[in-house]
Amino acid sequence: MTNTSLKFGDVVTVNFPGANPQGREQEALRPAIVVGFPNCLGTPRFDLIIVIRLTTDKGQAWALASPDLYPRFPAGVARLNLPSIALLDQIRAIDANRITAYLGSLTPEQYEPILDSLHRLIGV
Repeated sequence: MTNTSLKFGDVVTVNFPGANPQGREQEALRPAIVVGFPNCLGTPRFDLIIVIRLTTDKGQAWALASPDLYPRFPAGVARLNLPSIALLDQIRAIDANRITAYLGSLTPEQYEPILDSLHRLIGV
């Protein structure tokens, strides 16, 4: 999948590689939200897309305590199979070739709080 067919707020499945040394980042095949395109600022060296990883929402206390950092989505949003949490503390630039499938798109109302939180997170 190329980044020309994607837009902000799209939910895709990404094959995230394992880290060495092992850390706390989410790995393996999982959904992610598209939040950035380096090519909108110039010609990047590689076909990269910036995403936010998602994890399954099991009512974790850390997510409930910080809803701006960990927005929650019910199953069915953007064709997510399970209730999910966006991990805004796990922003990642990935090669477009790591995207394995398009799931759906967040509505502007669902994406706006993520964008607002990202602006505050990076100090814009």
